[in-house]
Amino acid sequence: MRYFTDRPIDSVEQDLLGRAFFSNQFAKAIYEYKDKDKDGLVIGLFGKWGSGKTSVINMSLNTLNELAVDDHNKPVIMKFSPWNYTNKDNLISIFFQNLKHKIDNKGNEKLKKKIGKALSNYSDALDALLPIPTCGSGLVAILKTFIKVQGANLMKVADLDETRKILEKALIEADNKIVVVIDDIDRLTGSQIRDIFQLVKQVGDFPNVIYILAMDREIVCKALSEKDGINGDEYLEKIIQVPFELPELKNSKLHNVFFSMLDKFIDSFKNGVDWDNNYWTIIFENCIKPYINTLRDVNRVMNVFQFKYGALYEETSFEDMIAITTIEVLEPKLYRWICNNKAAVCESIEHEVLSDSDIRPNYREKYQNEFEKLGIDSEKAMHCISALFPVFAKDINEYKFYYKKTSDSRGKMRALHEDKFELYFAFDLNDIPVSRNIINACIYEFDRDTTLRLISEINKKGNIIYFLDEIKSLLDNIPNNRTDLIASVLLNLHGEFKGEYRFIDAKILTEQIVFDIIGRLKIEERCKIIYSAFENIDTDKLGTMARIIKRIEHAYGRLGADYEKEGGKLITLEELQNLEKYFVEKIKKILNSKSIFDFKDVKLIFYLWENFDKEGAKDYIKELFIDKNNKLKFICATASKWIGSGESGWDFNIKQYSEYITKEEVYKLITEFDKKEVSDFSSIEQIKLASFVLNYENQEMRHFNEEQALELVNEWKQESKSI
Repeated sequence: MRYFTDRPIDSVEQDLLGRAFFSNQFAKAIYEYKDKDKDGLVIGLFGKWGSGKTSVINMSLNTLNELAVDDHNKPVIMKFSPWNYTNKDNLISIFFQNLKHKIDNKGNEKLKKKIGKALSNYSDALDALLPIPTCGSGLVAILKTFIKVQGANLMKVADLDETRKILEKALIEADNKIVVVIDDIDRLTGSQIRDIFQLVKQVGDFPNVIYILAMDREIVCKALSEKDGINGDEYLEKIIQVPFELPELKNSKLHNVFFSMLDKFIDSFKNGVDWDNNYWTIIFENCIKPYINTLRDVNRVMNVFQFKYGALYEETSFEDMIAITTIEVLEPKLYRWICNNKAAVCESIEHEVLSDSDIRPNYREKYQNEFEKLGIDSEKAMHCISALFPVFAKDINEYKFYYKKTSDSRGKMRALHEDKFELYFAFDLNDIPVSRNIINACIYEFDRDTTLRLISEINKKGNIIYFLDEIKSLLDNIPNNRTDLIASVLLNLHGEFKGEYRFIDAKILTEQIVFDIIGRLKIEERCKIIYSAFENIDTDKLGTMARIIKRIEHAYGRLGADYEKEGGKLITLEELQNLEKYFVEKIKKILNSKSIFDFKDVKLIFYLWENFDKEGAKDYIKELFIDKNNKLKFICATASKWIGSGESGWDFNIKQYSEYITKEEVYKLITEFDKKEVSDFSSIEQIKLASFVLNYENQEMRHFNEEQALELVNEWKQESKSI
């Protein structure tokens, strides 16, 4: 992985942002500068932090050297970096020491001869006048300087004015430009910035010396204004004679650099990266473009993005990851707000509760106030969040961002899906029960045995609901030549699946998925899959088969359905009728060795049996009901559970079985049976029987919960003990 540094460029060949022309003109202005008095010149190069000032200076200095035809015209260029100094007097001394060192090492003996001695004397005189520290290692150096300048007469003060005049005369006679570059002034502290301008104020008028000061105007003016009531802007005008504003960077060029970096990163992926061009346009315009303003911004975003997406590309959306990374790097306050407000932006039950509130606030005003308090541009922030999170867009009435189709958010691994959201913020792969890599292998690669073994293991670890939700979100991606394998494996294993999410049982979820998968097969293949799946049928799979048959029946408008649904007609009507016979045969075969109470979906199975084979079902019930306890067990087996707010209970539709037993008969059987026989029924059957009694005795209040039913059961048990 290649990371992008903030290292400035050195030549026009490296220029990606179209600054070469400005750099050339800037260099020519310096080279052609002439003054009859050969006065010094202070040039200011202004630009925002990270806008490329250093790169422009580097290109300009290269051009400046190229313009010089011989050594006489070639300027002395000194880059002065004032990072380590003790005070402003010491700073001036360091400046001249650096300049002396630069001339001594330039290789131009003529220039060195003319300026070197005068510069050395002036520098030494400055050192001699520095305050002598009372202690510390600096004392030795100061004393040495004193001896060097004054000889044996330590009480004689160096004539600073005289040495300055000598230096000025030497600079004029040398007739050679000295260009001093002081860059990154805006990175210094406020006091350091003020010291730098004191330096320039004191030495800025040396002949043939041109100073280039590069800075962010706003930062420097603020620092200059912090002391003694100085007006920073006015102060700059007095110091800087020629101001140059770095041309505002064209967004198109910056964006091209950004896209070029993205392309190179994408090319590093063997199978490329999936993305949606329409969605990418929306994301770029609202989440990226408003925040990247400099090449430094681009580099910082790309470095973090490469790292995060490189680790999470199998679990996250390309578009969402780079959008959220941009916010993280360039607008961290907004990033933290999104992270802390999942319920406000994600598709979730929590968001539904908030949205359905009777007292619905003005969300736009609410969030606008929140962002302004945080110092965030509210309009940019709301557009950005709306592009990523459509439910947020709907809440603040930004309907241009509200896409009605968000059902594929999980399949596309979008941040708006509540199960994917944390990945974009927590960076914790432990939150992923089953990796997308494994899921894709099941869909595209593994053979039947491997897929069976893997899904079985996922179920044992308690992760089957997550796996099924992922498969459901990726149904459109399952190749036609893999649909029969996936469907048959799920049907084969689904009886073992355990788990529930939002009141949807794992088995029911599996059946929904299988039904959708079968619908993608050719019509002649559908029956084959259904029959093969139920070839070795047991009590669990019989319920699954019943639900699939019922859905097909309803698609044909049968079994009480109000209208036909073409999309649900997986097989022809003739094949459906054959499947009905097959289903009845399977019921009778199982009942040869087991009881109907072994079925987990007695109510639905018996309902279909009655419709497909009325006489056979009737004969079985007649035989079953010889035992009075079987009558009650049958009623228990066909009860329907209801779930309310924090409670649950049981309902009974006795009308459905009125041909075999009446409501009054059931009530009489329960109330008159010997309470010592209550142990013949399971705990849940006992609760169901008690629920029936409570419902029967209180017709106006049908929904008694299980706790109330359990109280009646306990009364029965106490009664049995007293007998």
